[in-house]
Amino acid sequence: MKIPKFKPQNPKFSSGPTSKPCEWSLKKIDDTFLGRYHRSNDVKDYVKKILDRTKDILELPPTYKMYIVPGSCTGGMTSAFWSLLGPQQITSISYDYWGNLWFEELKKINLDIQFIKSSSAQPPNLKTIPKENDIVLVWTGTSNGITISELNFIDKDHEGLVIVDITSAAFIYNLPWEKIDVAVFSWQKVLGGEAQLGSVILSPKAIKRMKKIKRVIPKILDLRNYNYYINTPSILSLSDLSQCLDIYEKRGNLSYNRKICFENRKILEDWAEENNYVDFYVKIKKYRALTPLYLVFRQKFNHSALLKYLSHKKIAFDIENYKDTLPGLRIWTGPNIKKKDLIHLTNWLDWSFYKFIK
Repeated sequence: MKIPKFKPQNPKFSSGPTSKPCEWSLKKIDDTFLGRYHRSNDVKDYVKKILDRTKDILELPPTYKMYIVPGSCTGGMTSAFWSLLGPQQITSISYDYWGNLWFEELKKINLDIQFIKSSSAQPPNLKTIPKENDIVLVWTGTSNGITISELNFIDKDHEGLVIVDITSAAFIYNLPWEKIDVAVFSWQKVLGGEAQLGSVILSPKAIKRMKKIKRVIPKILDLRNYNYYINTPSILSLSDLSQCLDIYEKRGNLSYNRKICFENRKILEDWAEENNYVDFYVKIKKYRALTPLYLVFRQKFNHSALLKYLSHKKIAFDIENYKDTLPGLRIWTGPNIKKKDLIHLTNWLDWSFYKFIK
């Protein structure tokens, strides 16, 4: 087998933080409010405009509120748990690392939890959840590429709150906001924004619940005391988010993003179908995420050497499987990834398997 002629122009296939859009430029960052007091009226107006724009792009109902939180999605989910949960039993759903983590975080608050965990590469049976229970779930498991795809198992008259980690789903899935009371995401995934800050979206039902919570909550987690933010946000990160939203809209919004994700996924699906060394962890296609895609190795070999080689040669950075998952490849196929780069990557993977697997 001959060594491939072409390398990916952009070798950044990380599942988060993900690659910046090719149109992105540091020179386009709006520095107007850098170095300004974050509680001055014009800075608060600047932040509000970005949040309102994000709400419009996500097509949120006008009665929903959005907050900026520290600590990315982790900070957002933890804030939601402390600020909203307690009166009802909670159904915590898990089919990936993050679902397990949210369950462990819920236990720290001594809540009444029904834990439903999948033991296979698909979501568990979700038909027996009491309608009065609060629900906590991850839309797309970033660690293993399992996605819930829809919320049809939840009735429109569900009484409890529905809390969803949408970090790897926002801006590429048609999200049923009428069934979601709390949505949490970071800006570092589909948009290619910066990490550390995150967003929490609350429905009127969630806001009403929040007013009833009386426990003592650490200030940094207490959504009851938020306006748009509670601590000093990074205006630089917000300006970066604004630029990423510009690019998102100029490209064609959700329909464009979904189209590119489907096309990118198909490139890897077609390649894996003919490949003898990897197989998709998620076999049932309806549960296979648009991004990231997780492929497991079919045999044992020195995969660390292969991955180090690809990184050293600037062919692919950060595509090793997530911790505590089977050895394999975790590849981001979001809208900032070019199809030709994925094709070049598969060619190099074929050659690397030939070289490293004896």
